[in-house]
Order: sequence, then C-alpha cells, then structure tokens
Amino acid sequence: MIEDDPAIVRAVEKTLTMSPGFSLEWVSDPDKAVSEAAARRPDLVLLDVRLPDGDGRVILQALKENTATRGIPVILLTGLANEGDKVLGLNLGADDYVVKPFGAMELMARMQAVLRRYGPSAAAERVARAGGLALDAAQRSASLDGKELRLQPREFEVLFLLTAHAGKTLSRDFLIEHTSGYGRPVPTRSLDTHVKNLRRKMGARGDMIRTVPKLGYRLEA
Repeated sequence: MIEDDPAIVRAVEKTLTMSPGFSLEWVSDPDKAVSEAAARRPDLVLLDVRLPDGDGRVILQALKENTATRGIPVILLTGLANEGDKVLGLNLGADDYVVKPFGAMELMARMQAVLRRYGPSAAAERVARAGGLALDAAQRSASLDGKELRLQPREFEVLFLLTAHAGKTLSRDFLIEHTSGYGRPVPTRSLDTHVKNLRRKMGARGDMIRTVPKLGYRLEA
C-alpha cells in the first residue's frame, strides 16, 4: 500500500483480517514506491492518488513503465470522484478506482475481484492466439508476429477477449463488463481509448480490430 496516512493504513489492515491469506506492506515515501514494488513484487498495489510529496498518478505511470512492476495490478484510492479523474486513472493502467470514504466490504470485494483476474489458477488456462497475435495471461505477455506488444492491463484484457473470440463480434457492453470485473462498468469512452491505443501499437496490423457500427468490435484474423 502506497499511502501517507497511517490511520487509513490501519483501517485497511484491519479490513484484511476479515479474509485469511492477506498481508499488508506499507510504503509512505512516494520516491521509494516503484523500487519497493519492484523488490517486493506484491500481488496487488493499493495506491493513494493525493500524496503530500507526490502525485499517485505519476507513480502509477512509473509502475506501468517499469518492466518489473508493469504486470502488478493497481487499485487507486482517492477522494477525486469526477468522471474525468477516473478515466485518466484507468487510461494510465489502473485496474480499479475506489473513492474515499469506502466501505470495508467494498474494498475487499474489489481486491478479490482483481486477484481473481490475475491469479495463477485463473490465468493458467488463458492463452489466446489468432492472426499472428499471441497473448498469455499467466505471463501477462502479448506479441504480434513474434514481436512484443507492450500493453497496459486493460488494453491486454480487451485484446485478449478479441483474440480469444476472433471472427466474432463482441458487444461494447460485453467488453466493458469483462474488462472491469466488478459489475461497475468503466466509461464507454475509455473502451474506445483502449481500442485506439491497441490499433496504434499494432501498427499496420491495427486494422485487424474492426469497428462494428452500433454493436462493438471484432478481430479479423
């Protein structure tokens, strides 16, 4: 947990006692956040957006740019509740956005949902290949024609779904629901941003992702 307020840390630590198997490590210095995450390799990062000596979104971006930490899921904790702030955080690679004050049960449910998506038992069976694309959820790796694609977590999820269902049109609602994982969909325009970024990163092959008007998207292999 990257947080400057010890009272919030104690509250979250108390919440974690509700479910066995959790342990919490606390980093209060923003300058040490990325190096500590790289050294400890946690299963999940809880990141405060408003830190007195730093911006949590800058830390998030640094985590996603570091090869040792970019695969670690991140939940943002913040008092910023407007849609623009949420979209920015999600587009930077956050897996969820929990607004303070939050309930203990809500936080626990969201943490467990993220861990189910990234956990080894769920990921072991998740490999998708089509049209030169190869995505391995266990390794959180993606490649196109043998060349690595560096994807943000939600970009990976969108492309994985499209690849696993190559040739089939997936509705916008389906893609949003299955890349948020909490029954609380991300804004529709965020999905459009992910698709735009995927096409850009795929270069000349980006046109494999087809827009199906009024329905959603389809991967043509």
